[in-house]
Amino acid sequence: MFIFKTTDKHRWTQIYKRQIGLWTGLISLFVLIMPAFANESFRISGMGGAFVAIPTGETSVFGNPASLINVQDNNASISFSTQNLNYQNFPLSEGEQAHTNLSFRIKPTIYYTRAFGRFGLGLGYVYDLDNRDSTIKVESTTAEYIVNENKFTSDTNTIFNYDLFREKLPMFCLAYSLKPDLAIGLRLKYRDQTYKKGIIIRPFRLTSIHDPDVNRNDATKLLPAIINNLDIGQAIDDFKNNEYGKDEVENDLSGKGLDIDLGMQSKIYERWNVSAGLMIEHLIQRKITLAQPSILRIGVSSIPFSWLSTGFDMHKTISSKGFGVNIGWEASYSWQKYFRGGAVFRNGLSYESSKTNVSLGIGVKLGDSEWNYALIKPIDGSSPHLATHLLASSTRF
Repeated sequence: MFIFKTTDKHRWTQIYKRQIGLWTGLISLFVLIMPAFANESFRISGMGGAFVAIPTGETSVFGNPASLINVQDNNASISFSTQNLNYQNFPLSEGEQAHTNLSFRIKPTIYYTRAFGRFGLGLGYVYDLDNRDSTIKVESTTAEYIVNENKFTSDTNTIFNYDLFREKLPMFCLAYSLKPDLAIGLRLKYRDQTYKKGIIIRPFRLTSIHDPDVNRNDATKLLPAIINNLDIGQAIDDFKNNEYGKDEVENDLSGKGLDIDLGMQSKIYERWNVSAGLMIEHLIQRKITLAQPSILRIGVSSIPFSWLSTGFDMHKTISSKGFGVNIGWEASYSWQKYFRGGAVFRNGLSYESSKTNVSLGIGVKLGDSEWNYALIKPIDGSSPHLATHLLASSTRF
């Protein structure tokens, strides 16, 4: 028996580059061709996360539920957003023919809101899939020929490191106006969380057994005999079924539970349309799979002109030191001549645990349809393509 080693680096590198490139392209394309429906929570993102005291109406499904009393008409919305989309090749070390990294976060959402007299109602659903930091490494191919069995085998190990979080989150929101300048709201959520982290090792093993009458000392006879008898179909089935691979699980957690948010909004100064707000998030369910600590938020907002809204929030996680700050503003312009339309520009800053983010947002409205974009970028010198980019469109009926 003799053993030899070979590396078909170019072929396997191209295969895995095509696979990763295909998935990256599909994710990006899906964001661009998403149908013309989206939720208005992009306003919160563009304003640096400030929302507690701003009487925004529809955004209160994901913001302060007390603001649901400001909803006008029926509002239905579907959106799809992506962030942290990153693909890169690592420098190859000895024994590797491919080493890549892929991370992304996708979050489809849907909601419906409606006001009935002194009540406001909201129904929503969020699906959050966060592929935090996955790497794929393809090792060099090793091969073995067993002389007395006329048998050839080759192995190419693929090593996949994964760190994946998923949450399914249906919610029910209800608001009630105690008096014209004071409203309270409740948001009931059912969290279904899964967190998985570990390593999957999958070898792609090819086997070939040729007739004993083949002259093994003649390469022109031996190599065609090996190639013609390769069982590629069986190798693919074994790879898909994890026949020779193994899994090393570091975390495999899942959990379900109820969660409650409470909110309040009140107008405190009529002249400048100044409002105050209060929220307590994660009131009864603090931990399911990952920690969900209670958060206290307070805020003030002002709408000094019909075209300008401002907000300032402070929040504190009950179980930790320090606090966070969110500040933002939105300027809007609308017109009725020839057709109904409008445009908005948003800007904001957020600070928490020595980390500062800057936010920018724009929106265009034509008739009952609206298109929004928001950018959230850490002020740390990182590349803009690693920032959070949100793009969506919406309609109202």
